[in-house]
Amino acid sequence: MPIDVESLRADTPGCDKVVHLNNAGASLMPTPVLEAVIEHLRLEAAIGGYEAKAAALDKIEAARSSLARLVGAEPFDVMLTESDTASFAKAFWGLALAGFFDHGGRVLVDRIAYGSHYLSLLQARERFGIEIEVMDSTPDGSIDLEQLARGLERPARLVVATHVATHRGLVNPVAAVGALAAGARVPLFLDACQSAGQMPLDVTAIGCAVATGTGRKFLRGPRGTGWLYVAPEWSEQMVPIGVDATSGDWLSPTEWKPKERATRFEVFESSFACRIGLGTAIDYALETGVEAISKRIKALSESLRERLGAVGATVHDGGAERCGIISFTVPSHPARQVVERLAGAGINVVASDATFNRIDLPGRGLESVVRASPHAFNTEEELELLVGEIVRL
Repeated sequence: MPIDVESLRADTPGCDKVVHLNNAGASLMPTPVLEAVIEHLRLEAAIGGYEAKAAALDKIEAARSSLARLVGAEPFDVMLTESDTASFAKAFWGLALAGFFDHGGRVLVDRIAYGSHYLSLLQARERFGIEIEVMDSTPDGSIDLEQLARGLERPARLVVATHVATHRGLVNPVAAVGALAAGARVPLFLDACQSAGQMPLDVTAIGCAVATGTGRKFLRGPRGTGWLYVAPEWSEQMVPIGVDATSGDWLSPTEWKPKERATRFEVFESSFACRIGLGTAIDYALETGVEAISKRIKALSESLRERLGAVGATVHDGGAERCGIISFTVPSHPARQVVERLAGAGINVVASDATFNRIDLPGRGLESVVRASPHAFNTEEELELLVGEIVRL
């Protein structure tokens, strides 16, 4: 079904206040999500936190089931977390505690990897002596599959791939990457932080061992939420970090064992109001139609790229396939100056700089770019407002 833009905007109070083109940072929550969070907070205030959780247990479990449906997995293989970074840490260091990197080994990572993920690799290099090998890219910036295939002819411990970067709008061919990794019997960690909610995602079809994401971006959930998928054959090999009585069973004064499958990454303390909110946001996306959302976001994004190019801005996305992140620069104007000018006009965008990626951006001679990221509720008129401010600047 086509997107009902007016309905989406009516559900989004923030549309009356700002032109929000920072959905790759934190999108505007729709009213049902806001109400779900507030409703649970009121319940906690009325009857107590433990009692409110017990009363809302069906909603909390439903959120996990909705997440599983969104990413194409089984409910026992997904977990709700606090952030994408927390999800990556749980899985990566879960492997490390299990001895996976005790003898070092090669870890292949793409050029557009997010900073917090890469920092874990640097920590592991210092601790375990792993060799970090940056994958080659094709001229359009995406992962070079031929070079990756040759790279996997030598022993490797892990492949870390980014579906969509935080700082540019190309879409990596992650299903092909997953097939190559599977053929070499190497686990794939997939960063789906920017893809979940703005395009269809099937972790089983991609063949990844781990996938991670957040709730606040294109899924339009509350901040402080994230999600983790771990394939069952890999979760059983991982030792959870920060074990508590929710992630492990205390068997005797000297013995314990982790919970089964992805539940071993659960934690006792969490914002259950936000988890319910994330489940509501996922349901909202599924009911709207992820395929329809994706088509509208792509159409708006290509329109904005064309408009920016027509007025002299330079778009830096690349990619054979592109999505809802538009990175650009304006001649003679630093990215943060452009962001401040747009903010003064009530238009939300951000600057992405090399602190988030020390490989791809500097490698292309860029220290910072302006990042605009429309969602399905945005309009062509809002894009024109942004371009008009660029012209005036």
